[in-house]
Amino acid sequence: MGVMSSWRDLADPLCDDALRQAFNSPSSSVGKDLLRSLEEHAAASSHKPKAVQEFLDTVQQEPPPGLLASEEEVVLAQEFFLDNSIQIMQALLHYSLAGGFARQAVSYLVPHVRHADDKGRGAVTDLSAVLSSISKASSDRTMSRLSETFQFVLDVMGCSCQDNKSSRVVYLLPGGEGRKSAVRVRLLHGIARWRTDERWKREGNEQTGVPISQEDMAATLAAFSTIPIWCLHRLHLPPSPEQASAYLALWRHVGYYLGVSPSILLRYFSNTQTADKFLATAALHLFSDDEPATDIDARPTLSAGSPNSTPMTLRGPTIPILVAVSNRPPLNTSLEYNIALTTHLLGPSLSAWLGLPPPSLRTRLRMHAFLFVQRVPHYFARLYPRRGWLEKRRALYREGLARSVWWNLGRRQTMFRPRTTVQDGGGKSDGAMGGELPSGVADEESVNLDPARAKVLTKMWSEVWREMIVVSIAASTFTILLGYISGRCVL
Repeated sequence: MGVMSSWRDLADPLCDDALRQAFNSPSSSVGKDLLRSLEEHAAASSHKPKAVQEFLDTVQQEPPPGLLASEEEVVLAQEFFLDNSIQIMQALLHYSLAGGFARQAVSYLVPHVRHADDKGRGAVTDLSAVLSSISKASSDRTMSRLSETFQFVLDVMGCSCQDNKSSRVVYLLPGGEGRKSAVRVRLLHGIARWRTDERWKREGNEQTGVPISQEDMAATLAAFSTIPIWCLHRLHLPPSPEQASAYLALWRHVGYYLGVSPSILLRYFSNTQTADKFLATAALHLFSDDEPATDIDARPTLSAGSPNSTPMTLRGPTIPILVAVSNRPPLNTSLEYNIALTTHLLGPSLSAWLGLPPPSLRTRLRMHAFLFVQRVPHYFARLYPRRGWLEKRRALYREGLARSVWWNLGRRQTMFRPRTTVQDGGGKSDGAMGGELPSGVADEESVNLDPARAKVLTKMWSEVWREMIVVSIAASTFTILLGYISGRCVL
């Protein structure tokens, strides 16, 4: 843990220096495509800006040996992601974001306003008070930020590029769109670090270490690369060692462009066993200086429509995240269901630490039934020999997931531009102000979601499920008939 403590003082100086050379202040970067701004700054300057050029030269290189993913690893990782995309997205939302990033130091992915009664912990003891303070505008901001995070995942998994004839790994190399998304997210984190550092100084509240440190970035990478593997075991869909290794290799490659130190990547993300140990240690260290867990038996039960106000400790943006994704298409799941799924994936200890109320038996049964239905296509794919069915399902998810995220973003494909700073609303009904993009960004990032193509995808979806159901019924009928005939022959 001593090594990880030292990471709290390490940021991303290459990125930070480039941003400070290209922009006068964090506010001057609002609404801008940061990568393109740096490239234009370098091209427009009569003398080469050293910090900007050094950053661009670094991110335009391939990852060094040991970090560069092979074509075979990228193909296997992307196919693995598509085959398990629903479960992986659930793991990222309910464990990595709602659970792992609930700690204040790493909650920069989600809009969060600290109020005077937080006392530095971001903890309150009344669920009904939390729910009543979350406005629709605040939930919409949170949902937009979550959708941007999901687009980043889809970008590096090749789902945003529908041309699958070329080399898959090229998408993650210099010039590739997946690589550009990773660099843009790195620059966005640099702006967030700059803003936080300025706020700490302005408030006279400087803390130990740096905001969004190497510890936070390494833990973030582990949350995207290792936690989905953990959750797949929890969901009874364990990946093969080859799939888990390839998935880690892809994220190790992406981690280089995200600004995680190569020495950390080489030592702690070299294989799945080492990555598992690192994540367990990182989680312990990240939460080590917080308050002890709440007694599980003392937590209240949440009833749909009538939140229990029994005192408990609610920490971080966990509940706001779950509220933001509740009762939204395509699943339209309730808040109680989302709390149940988060509790199931996190386990009792971390759920208690977050203060999540245990769900009712009815909700748990409904959740497990829904999770079983989601597993059926996996079981079918393992037994059904026709490769065309699996390829059609992958193509459907590759395009359908990207279109769904773009729709949630207001029919746009984000370039991960900085937003205005979220500030306390001073008692207004909205609860907070800011967190917006300037006018014109929506038009610049807009995508054309062709309705005719949507009908084609809907037809493909029907064909995939129809074939699975018909074949399953036919196979079951044949098996029953064969068993009956065999029994008659024995008798």
